[in-house]
Amino acid sequence: MNLFLSYPSTERTVADRLRLALEAEGHEVFFDRSDLDAGQSFHERLRKEIQSADVMIFLITPASVAPGSYTLAELGIAQERWRRPAGHVLPVMIAPTPMASLPPYLSAVTVLQPTGELIAETVAAVAKLGSRDSGARRRIAIAGTIALAAIVAGGFATVQIVQRRAEAAATTRDLAAATEAMKLCNDGSHDTALQQLGDLAARQPKAPAIATLREDCAMRWTREMRATSSSSGQLTFDEQVAKVQPVLLQGLGSATGMRSADLRAHVGWTEHLRRREGKGSGDPVPHWQRALADDATNVYAHAMWGNTLMPGRLAEARQHFEKAVASGRDREFVRRLQFGGALGGNDEATAYAVVVSGEMLRGGEALSAAQRRRLWDYAFGSRLLSEDARKSLFSALPPRELLATFQWLRPAAEVSEKTNYVGRFCLATLQANAEEWDTAAAGFASLEQDLRADRHSGRLLDETQKALAALRKSRGRSVTS
Repeated sequence: MNLFLSYPSTERTVADRLRLALEAEGHEVFFDRSDLDAGQSFHERLRKEIQSADVMIFLITPASVAPGSYTLAELGIAQERWRRPAGHVLPVMIAPTPMASLPPYLSAVTVLQPTGELIAETVAAVAKLGSRDSGARRRIAIAGTIALAAIVAGGFATVQIVQRRAEAAATTRDLAAATEAMKLCNDGSHDTALQQLGDLAARQPKAPAIATLREDCAMRWTREMRATSSSSGQLTFDEQVAKVQPVLLQGLGSATGMRSADLRAHVGWTEHLRRREGKGSGDPVPHWQRALADDATNVYAHAMWGNTLMPGRLAEARQHFEKAVASGRDREFVRRLQFGGALGGNDEATAYAVVVSGEMLRGGEALSAAQRRRLWDYAFGSRLLSEDARKSLFSALPPRELLATFQWLRPAAEVSEKTNYVGRFCLATLQANAEEWDTAAAGFASLEQDLRADRHSGRLLDETQKALAALRKSRGRSVTS
């Protein structure tokens, strides 16, 4: 449909998001008074735009119904066009506004007051208006052509069969193309894939499988989104969100249950990414709350919400992550958000990352190379030269389980290299914590000898000597030969 979007200038951001979502549905939207050509009569162009519109969407705020506002002027032109607003004017309450302050023309129709995702509910309401209008047109067309159809039924049936076969073949080809585009998306070519899927969905509006793949690609891009810089410029979160968010919101118009929750969770993550970049003021939490109302175990809502709570609200974050893991879905993504939120935080959060790695070891999950590096850098490594860090790490897991987790992280061949001084110190430290006294003492003694031979000095040598002395004192000289 042709839509006229009337909004107060203070709500430009909301209006712009709504425009993108509506255009993603295939509507034409007159959005901005800045579209008016220089020197053109303001009211003349507005009148033409409203006269050509099928529906006016009127965003209600105290400013939009204030006397003298541009929006009331636009509403006046709409009233000249449509004597009765029903079916033609969709008022949407986007900010608390007394109903008594609404013009009688607006009060004559039901005001949409979204209780969840404003954009998605508005898009859905527009779709309902369009379906009623198209339904009436179809009834008229059917009544006007029934006699002709009876006359040419035989020939038309033949043509229809041929046409259906051609349409089925085209749909099959486009479904295959959509599957290939999704492979591109899975391989990281998100932008190209989403564009291809968008073209295919527009060509096949009655193929829900293509629409589903398009939404899946938008969600995958959202989960894998990175702000990057290159010689050609910086690709910001905001720029990427502008491409995926309309697809997510469009999918929400018809989704239910777990699918709806998945889409809502990803909408929340896009708002989180924009806010991290300082480009948006949207709060992601209501999206995750609504997602969990649709699907209480939703993996994405729990994992995304948990990530944003770390490191400061670790206890709450852990509850969300426990539910995300228990859902049994997309475990790899959950682990990535757990490590992403915990590593680089305070000692307590870092210890939680070690707990997670212990869970992965027990469950037979694989650590990626990137996760191994980050665990080494933030949880082990030279960090264990600090006594406070050691105490925090020792509290993460039982001693022998902690040692096994470290050995899983750093294979024996890697740690035993002569010049891997820090790795050898970590191993001996964890062996001592696991009460493997003789093995730990031998490791510290060998390390001290090699450090001295290579004329090393500093903290590593000091901590090695302290650890060895403590072992000798607590266990007697028998721990070293």
